[in-house]
Amino acid sequence: MIKIGFYQGCCFQGQDAHMFETMKETFKKLDVELELLEETTCCGGNTIDEENRKLSYAINARNIALAEARGLDMLVSCNTCYMVIAKAKRALDTDEELREEINNLLREEGLEYKGTSRIYHLLDFFRDAVGYEKIRKAVKRPLKGWKVAAYYGCHVLYPKEIAIDNSDNPSSLQEILKALGAEVIDDYEHKDACCGYHSFFTDKSMTLKKLNRILGSVKKMGADIVATPCPLCFKSFDIYQLNMEKPPMVPSSFLPELMAYAFGIDKETSGLAHHLVKVEKD
Repeated sequence: MIKIGFYQGCCFQGQDAHMFETMKETFKKLDVELELLEETTCCGGNTIDEENRKLSYAINARNIALAEARGLDMLVSCNTCYMVIAKAKRALDTDEELREEINNLLREEGLEYKGTSRIYHLLDFFRDAVGYEKIRKAVKRPLKGWKVAAYYGCHVLYPKEIAIDNSDNPSSLQEILKALGAEVIDDYEHKDACCGYHSFFTDKSMTLKKLNRILGSVKKMGADIVATPCPLCFKSFDIYQLNMEKPPMVPSSFLPELMAYAFGIDKETSGLAHHLVKVEKD
């Protein structure tokens, strides 16, 4: 049994709390226990980083230190959270003066950033800690006949210094989908484009243009569904798509939901039954 600290950030609370429940059930099938790091806080996204980078480092040093205090590595399943936390870790690990300055703040709470915990995203955790073969063996309902478009999203591949895969030619998501028995589509146009999740709040029309390009390309390739390891990208595809005048109506899935279904968990429990753009495949 692998035990890892789970950073929920903002994505798995409130109306999205069920996604964490899906993840726990999915990970159990792989002999992985997720220990919720309840005292962590919002990573600050890019917002705090743009205003005060040192504050961003301090917030996320604290988040990492909470995992280190339990002797756990940290799993971050949101692409944006992963990028922000991984950038903070890289800065702290390469700048002794910065690390000491931040630790002076953390000592007030009895914490210390040591740099001992690895920060995983879903994709490199499945690749490096679990292994594709174990995923393959957990499959009870192979996704045979499912044409699945692999969509990484931006923040796990860029900047390259913290990328969890080859930024120019990633393969981890495709390998996971293949292990589930799916036919993978990864050569569609605009596969590297941003989904526009964050820009929706400042420029809705720009987001819809981005989504239309991506989902239109996916639809042309005959994909049944888009799979993404990022919950924000998933929301963009499933929710924002319906703001279009003529939405492509391409279903999407947060990767652990698709894994849960392939592992034998029903659509209701896996979350696939609750999407706005219905997943019709069985």
